[in-house]
Amino acid sequence: MIEIAEQSGVNVVFADFGEHKEKVAGYCDFRSSRLYVNHEERRVRQNFTIAHELGHWLLHKDLFENDPDKHVVLPRFSKPDTNDPLELEANTFAANLLVPDRLLRPVASGFVQIKTLMRLFDVSRTMMEWRLWELRQ
Repeated sequence: MIEIAEQSGVNVVFADFGEHKEKVAGYCDFRSSRLYVNHEERRVRQNFTIAHELGHWLLHKDLFENDPDKHVVLPRFSKPDTNDPLELEANTFAANLLVPDRLLRPVASGFVQIKTLMRLFDVSRTMMEWRLWELRQ
């Protein structure tokens, strides 16, 4: 994820969020071209944060550069805001970047355990369950 982000023009910085470390997974600073990730998160969460914020970087950069107040930090422990189309788009981007259909379909038979798929794609159970659900729709 780091290499993909950096090849897309944004620098990934693992940061200590101090008193906010329990609340913030990460955020993208569009003016400095930096994506900040909570250094205390598990790697699979860091990967999701990078992919999610990269989605904002690639899809919403112009919008957020013109109005920085529209972009909020990615919280650590909350359900996604299903009313915000920009967050939904960034989450969908992240899910498809981390677990692309073309790689998931061949291995997503009913005989493969979800833990095996989680390890194969290096993602959380939540992410894998979501992608499998999407694949079957």
